[in-house]
Amino acid sequence: MLGLVDAGHAEYGPSVTSALITPVACAVPGRAAGAPALSGALKVKIANDSRIATIYGRTDVEEAFFCNYELNAKFVDHFTAGALRFTGRGEHDEVRVAELSDRRFYLATLFLPQLASTPTAPHPVIVAFVRAVTAFAASRLRPS
Repeated sequence: MLGLVDAGHAEYGPSVTSALITPVACAVPGRAAGAPALSGALKVKIANDSRIATIYGRTDVEEAFFCNYELNAKFVDHFTAGALRFTGRGEHDEVRVAELSDRRFYLATLFLPQLASTPTAPHPVIVAFVRAVTAFAASRLRPS
């Protein structure tokens, strides 16, 4: 991956030389005992010219996290050399959202939209995904 023959994930073993995914650097203070390092609501700064900014209609959001791992900051430049963009950042510039704008819908978040979604008030990211799938399905059903 990315020209790294030893790329790996720190969760699967401490012997990984080039761990692209590492334990969260800054744990959330005051989290519940035994909870993941990133747990609870945290602020995310969204890039103005991103799909996720369009989805939210704003650039400052607060989202629910529940995880122990994140992208290793020393590899960010390796990823951004291609089409992948990091469009959401944490308070210390940690990557929280990634997008591939040349795809119909490619949006990856470190936060969990489903935690803030209900049947009567679905999360905006989930609504955008369903709309993208519906539009794609409709385009495939139209006669040529």
